[in-house]
Amino acid sequence: MTAKNAKEPFFRLNQEPDALSGFSRTVAEIEWLLLVLLLFYLVVGGASEEVKPQILAGLCAFAVFVMAFHYLNFFAKASVWKLALETWVMILLVTWSVWLTGRQDSILLNLYFLPIITSALALGKLTTLLEVILIGTCYIYLGQSNTELFSLHQGGNLLAWLFPMLLVGYITTMLANDIYHAFSRLKTTAQTDELTKLYNRQAFLELLEKQLQQALRGGHTFSLLLADCDNLKVVNDKYGHEAGNLLLQTIADSFRHCLRGSDYAARYGGDEFTVLLPDTPLEAAKVVAERIKTTLESSNFRYRGDMLTTSVSIGIACYPEQGGSVAELLHQADTAMYVNKRNGKAQASAVA
Repeated sequence: MTAKNAKEPFFRLNQEPDALSGFSRTVAEIEWLLLVLLLFYLVVGGASEEVKPQILAGLCAFAVFVMAFHYLNFFAKASVWKLALETWVMILLVTWSVWLTGRQDSILLNLYFLPIITSALALGKLTTLLEVILIGTCYIYLGQSNTELFSLHQGGNLLAWLFPMLLVGYITTMLANDIYHAFSRLKTTAQTDELTKLYNRQAFLELLEKQLQQALRGGHTFSLLLADCDNLKVVNDKYGHEAGNLLLQTIADSFRHCLRGSDYAARYGGDEFTVLLPDTPLEAAKVVAERIKTTLESSNFRYRGDMLTTSVSIGIACYPEQGGSVAELLHQADTAMYVNKRNGKAQASAVA
């Protein structure tokens, strides 16, 4: 995995891009549901002829807003603040419709549940609580013509009206958290090498491709290390696979110790490891490779009374000097690694 284990954020305002994209699609569906319900209300005659044009104007404005956010690529990249803004606009539309159709006596008051559910699914407990407070404020504003607005009776009505929303928001948030954590565990399992707890080959290749695309857009550089254990076969033949597994775990621990929090290490397969060093030129990558070698030289462990040591041969490739594609970079690093193994092992260099 990354060199440092990232702590899970306390607030659900920092989601992964894939999760945000999924939430964004769900929010769009809820927004269209809100539009359909309000249109149905207009069609069946729930609103007076005087206010229908005003409600329809609000619906048209909301439809334009939804299309701009989800289909016209004005805001193509999903973000938590975009999702939060969408729930606030939903609250605004519902408040506008309720204001025109009876205020606190409007049948449309229950539509406030839609932004609450949306927020609970995508934004977490804190944001949902803030939106319940906002909706409660809107409810008070809707009853401003009531002479008993701040009476004990009116306050009781407000709490009785808000309680189901708090309950729905809380339960939905708990379910969403359970789903999110289950998804995270499954994703981590799918991306992790079971023995070393580093990224596996497929996950690393995806990270490398993503890093390459970012470098192409931003003109950044990055480096790739490909390391091969020099004595795994010897250890396996003499001591068995249990000792070989301990050897691989020792190498993985050395990577974790030597790398930055922004770097990525993976078990590429068998006794091969890969490291991705974002924003790292070739000379800096050589320093990292030497640090890994030095750390491994002192990372011995005792097995059945014998002290076991290991070393790695490391090939280095840097974008864009050694290649402009994932395949080219891996080939250059692989070539350099095997040159080092032929030249005596325990070396690190790039192809000249």
